[in-house]
Amino acid sequence: LVWGGGGGDDLAKSPHLARIANSVYRDHCPAGDPTCRSFGFVDKQGTPSAMMERSLLYRLHGHQIKKGVEANPDMWKEVYRSKYGRVRIFKILNVAEESREWVKNNVHCDAPGSWFCPGSYPPGLAGILASKTDFAQLEDFNRGLKDAEYQKQYFEALNNPSEALKKARMQEREDKMKQAEAGVSVPASGEQEQAANPKKVDEIYNTWEDTEDTTLMWSLISNNQVEELGMWLEEDPTVAFIRSRDGRGPMWWAFEQRNEEITKMLMKAGVPHTDRDSK
Repeated sequence: LVWGGGGGDDLAKSPHLARIANSVYRDHCPAGDPTCRSFGFVDKQGTPSAMMERSLLYRLHGHQIKKGVEANPDMWKEVYRSKYGRVRIFKILNVAEESREWVKNNVHCDAPGSWFCPGSYPPGLAGILASKTDFAQLEDFNRGLKDAEYQKQYFEALNNPSEALKKARMQEREDKMKQAEAGVSVPASGEQEQAANPKKVDEIYNTWEDTEDTTLMWSLISNNQVEELGMWLEEDPTVAFIRSRDGRGPMWWAFEQRNEEITKMLMKAGVPHTDRDSK
C-alpha cells in the first residue's frame, strides 16, 4: 500500500523515516551522515537525491506516473490505483514457497483461538536484524560511552543542516567517482537522462534565492573544486543555472575568481555570461 499524490504522502515523509531507520541500522545511510541528508529531495521541484531515486519507495510511488520510473515488473504488480493516484496497492510477485511455509508455521498466538498472533522474522533476515542498535534514551546511564561519537555527529548535523547536506552530497559524488574508477556502471539519474529541460531551466534561472544549493555552488567555485562541480553538473545539469538572492550565480562567481576552467564548463552547459546581478 502506497499513499501518493503529493502533499504529506509517503515519499514526503520518507526522509524522516530514513533518519529513524539509520538510528537503528547505522549503515542504512552513508558513513558520516547520521541525519541521512543523502536521502531526500535536491530542489523544490521534487528531484530525488541519488539515494532516494534508488529506493523501492520512490519506484513504487512514481511507478508509470513519473517519466522513466517503474517498479521491477518481475517483483511487483500494481493491482489498484485510486482515481487521482493517491492510493496504490502493489502485489509482491514470485514469493518463495519455502518462505511462505516458514511464516505459516511460525505464528505464535498468546492463547488458543486468540486474535493476537505475532509472527517471526524468517532466518534470511537474521544477519540484518543482528546489526541493529537498540533504541535507548540519552539519559540512560547504563549505556556507557559506546554511542557517544554517533550522538555527537548526529547533533552536529542536526544543528547545522546546510553543512550536513553539503557533506552528504560530496560523499555521494566521491562514491560515484570511486565506482567509475573501479569500472562499476553507475545508473544515470532521471535528471541526467532528460538533460536540462528548457522550461525547468527558465524557472530556476529566474528564481533568485539563497538556498543550500547556492551555498554549495559558491563553495565549490571559490575553492576551485572543478572535479566535484563537474560531477554535480553531470548528475543534474540544471544546477548550473541557480542564482542567489542578489542575482549572482555560478557564472558570476567563476568570473569573480577568474577561473577560466569553470567558466568554460558553465558556458558549455549553456549558462549566459552577460546578465547582471541586482546591483
